[in-house]
Amino acid sequence: MSEERVMLSYRQIGNRQSDMTLAFIHGSAMTKEGMMPLAEGFTKYNCMVFDLTAHGESGGSEPREVKGFADDVEYSIETLRQKNIIGQKLVILGYSMGGAIACEIAIRKKLHPAGMVVLSSGGDLSSYTPMVDELKNIPAEQFVTADVLPALIGPGTPEDKKKAIIAHFYSTKASDAVGYGDLMASNRYNRLADCAEIDIPVLMVHGCDDVIVLPMAAVETWRTIPHSELLMLPYRGHAALFEDRELLWERIGAFVEKL
Repeated sequence: MSEERVMLSYRQIGNRQSDMTLAFIHGSAMTKEGMMPLAEGFTKYNCMVFDLTAHGESGGSEPREVKGFADDVEYSIETLRQKNIIGQKLVILGYSMGGAIACEIAIRKKLHPAGMVVLSSGGDLSSYTPMVDELKNIPAEQFVTADVLPALIGPGTPEDKKKAIIAHFYSTKASDAVGYGDLMASNRYNRLADCAEIDIPVLMVHGCDDVIVLPMAAVETWRTIPHSELLMLPYRGHAALFEDRELLWERIGAFVEKL
């Protein structure tokens, strides 16, 4: 018997009548509320912001692998398509672990998205996450999400903005136990070679000073995916989508308009 899938909790904002849906997939230790500041910039599209399995208001047991998260995202989007809440024209925007989930979905070709945006992530998170490698040396119960939040920010971000971004992540985060599980699941993900099978337009966005997911994760994925673009943001870190939010609204918007 196949494992029962989880219908994910979501928030729907923007233009519900748009024929283009943007599906936002958050990263490790996050909830959908963490992605809302990015989603709020795309008012002309139907925006669906999801809580991943066992995060926020979504039920289920936390998957051990990225593929388990992808199963529930696929199930939820297909269910919402059947209800005409999501149309056939879809762009998936995945941040950090969510970027790996987006890659997994694009490789499988079940949802047939029109395009994909991968933020601070890539198709191989096992080779380019040294900070997570170090976390394997501590017991899971000793992990505290707040301890790693300062590492999200690049050196070019003003101190007041840095504090605001960290406060946002902290106020919208999942539990520390779930966050640790997320990081371990991400660290086990490597389907870089299979990314060569992705046949949709892809925009890779990465901070040049990301120390959580090293920039080479994006570069190697960009090299592997045939129809991909790479936007590198100088002096930005793992939270580049918040450090340069207005720029990303512009660049992602231009990417979506071409689909």
